[in-house]
Amino acid sequence: MQHFRKYAFADWATSKAAIQKEVTTPEGTELVWNQDLVSCVVEIGHLCTQWGTDTEGLPVCEATDPLYAVDIVWQDTALAAYESALVWPNPVGINSFGYTLDQEYAQAFCVANPEAAYCQPPAPIEQ
Repeated sequence: MQHFRKYAFADWATSKAAIQKEVTTPEGTELVWNQDLVSCVVEIGHLCTQWGTDTEGLPVCEATDPLYAVDIVWQDTALAAYESALVWPNPVGINSFGYTLDQEYAQAFCVANPEAAYCQPPAPIEQ
């Protein structure tokens, strides 16, 4: 069963080598994602942590997170070496891998963060 997880790496260039493999094509040798381990890898990059505006009032990123954000859909189990880079942002946002994987992430998020506001059912409305 596939698992969708989010990560933040101090050294993604080194870390990604564990989920890549070398293949030979007519054009030469290249590194690709190891499909035995991962189904999909989205290299998001350094997320903006502080926004400002330019002279026209448009949003401008003024500071970025030093960690490199990556979303990974694992074929089965995540590599143990990636555990220290695992992050748990709320399961809302722009990026989606479809209903099933989004729900799988949301459930794992609530297991890891049971007290998070996202995981609390709304109070009943009394009339």
